Amino acid sequence: MAKGENIYKRKDGRWEGRYPKARKNDGSIHYGYIYGRSYRAVKEKMLEKKAQVTAFYTNSTKEFQGTFGNWADLWLTEIMAHKIKESTYASYSNKLQIHILPYLEKYPLKKITTQMIDQLVKKLTQSLATSSVHIIFRIVKSCFEAAKKRGYIYLNPCEYTTLPKSTKQKVLALTRAQQKAVEAECVKDEKGLPILLALETGMRIGEICGLKWSDINFESSLLSVERTKQRVYLPNLVGQRSKLVETVPKTVNSTRIIPLTEKLKKTLLYWKDQTLSEYVVSSENRSIEPRTVSYRFEKIKRKLGLVHVPFHALRHTFATRCVELGVNIAALSSLLGHSSIKLTLDTYTNSFLEEQRAAIAKLALI
Repeated sequence: MAKGENIYKRKDGRWEGRYPKARKNDGSIHYGYIYGRSYRAVKEKMLEKKAQVTAFYTNSTKEFQGTFGNWADLWLTEIMAHKIKESTYASYSNKLQIHILPYLEKYPLKKITTQMIDQLVKKLTQSLATSSVHIIFRIVKSCFEAAKKRGYIYLNPCEYTTLPKSTKQKVLALTRAQQKAVEAECVKDEKGLPILLALETGMRIGEICGLKWSDINFESSLLSVERTKQRVYLPNLVGQRSKLVETVPKTVNSTRIIPLTEKLKKTLLYWKDQTLSEYVVSSENRSIEPRTVSYRFEKIKRKLGLVHVPFHALRHTFATRCVELGVNIAALSSLLGHSSIKLTLDTYTNSFLEEQRAAIAKLALI
């Protein structure tokens, strides 16, 4: 049984990989063979052989002789592709093409220095937000680290680079009055449903777009977050610049159960009777994408005179209301699908101020 290019499973249970090793005097190809107990083991060995036959190695050293562009392509397509989601792959590819390869692509991999990485970070800082610089740097560092682990380079040039300090952005949340005004607009028609979902559940915009009626148990009043939708951009995608993908949620913790309020349950039941779509948020019985939901929210914001309030602020509003009502931090972290309680605490430090004051006031009574 074949799995992948020139990799086959043998009758004895082992995997066999075949690669072009050289050309015979008559011009025909002489093949080399690799054997392993797993497909992945053979795939890794095939990657090394692929580098060898394309003259990326010399006979005297294991150092990679190709350019950073050569290695980045192998790293992304041969090593990372089977480990990451399609949306993550698209993000890596996008950032490599736009922000990294223009500066590093033509340099030999083994000759890239810390000073060159410092210059890259400096250039990125001039045009991008600090958070974006950190994300791009992590991709570059991971790429070099994979080369180092395989012995293609001796040192990771990103190891001693100093990144610009990221300033913690204040969490945006609607006031109670603003929230009531938004809710009043949202109940007027179906287009406000995704906004109500964000305010009542704290779901991310992509999770809302991926929500199906089958994910909701109306008897137990529970909603299950099972998938997310997002539009990904690929510079090299032939014929189109982007595409909509549906994947599993952001992290393992993002797959979660959220109880429904009675108000939201009634709203959902009403709209369920009005549609034939399998998706909760739809248009003409078809699911819609995040940017359509954002556009709908923009219209409501303009009508209410709200500015500098992104859709993600609705998730923060949900969390802030929970904190104000004294919801346990572990429960809140679970509802939001955070990877850790620490992340919840770090994100909503300011929201816990009143609780902290109450705690100090109680201490004063002892």
